[in-house]
Amino acid sequence: MHVTVTFDQDGELSAPDPDPGPRWWQRIRLGYNAALATLSLTLAGPWAALLTTVREEESLAGAWVIALVPLTVLAFVDNAKRAEATGAHPDLWGPKLRAAAARCALWAAAIGTALALPVTTLVYILTGVRA
Repeated sequence: MHVTVTFDQDGELSAPDPDPGPRWWQRIRLGYNAALATLSLTLAGPWAALLTTVREEESLAGAWVIALVPLTVLAFVDNAKRAEATGAHPDLWGPKLRAAAARCALWAAAIGTALALPVTTLVYILTGVRA
């Protein structure tokens, strides 16, 4: 860690502004996320089928609850694993693999939910037709 302390003419201590790091669009890593989203399609299909079954047999609201609770939990886990991988030693593969697995599960839940619920919800809202 490198600390720089500067003195101004008034004799007060001041520290320079910290380096802001890369911009948000540089941290997105499009190829990484695209690869994980593609890999997650094997899990998204069964998740969408489960949500569709719940939507048809029980209720649309129940399907949304079943979809949003795991999405919220997976988003939290993804954030925690991403922070763990960022703070880990660069040579360690375990935190990176756990972060990739969490992101893959998050993509699967998001894609499965997007396949099963939004269009049907919009049709229900606009037309009132339930079948």
